[in-house]
Amino acid sequence: MPMTIQAFILMDKNGVIIGRVDPIQLTPKIQGKFSPTTEFSKYKPIFSELEHAANNMLLSHADEIEKKIDAMDFYATRDDQPEKKLKFKRLQIMGGDAIFEPQQVLHDKLIQ
Repeated sequence: MPMTIQAFILMDKNGVIIGRVDPIQLTPKIQGKFSPTTEFSKYKPIFSELEHAANNMLLSHADEIEKKIDAMDFYATRDDQPEKKLKFKRLQIMGGDAIFEPQQVLHDKLIQ
């Protein structure tokens, strides 16, 4: 039976789905292909600003933007466990990919 890594659903602090991450890496950070929903459009400008700052080596500006994004309280759930909230920090969405650092240990099975 092939192994499948469960997708993560990204949510804003109000529980609105902003996108899906199909992970290719789970440790130490979760990283994967990002598929946005239409609701992501209201957050796209800040992630575009972060990408611009990172690409232009404006590191102190990128740090400030990351702090703003962290303060937005995004979280993730999984397809198979929508009731469990995964808190994370340092969310970056750039070039069709997303990466974030879980703030708690992932105890349950991520791979089936």
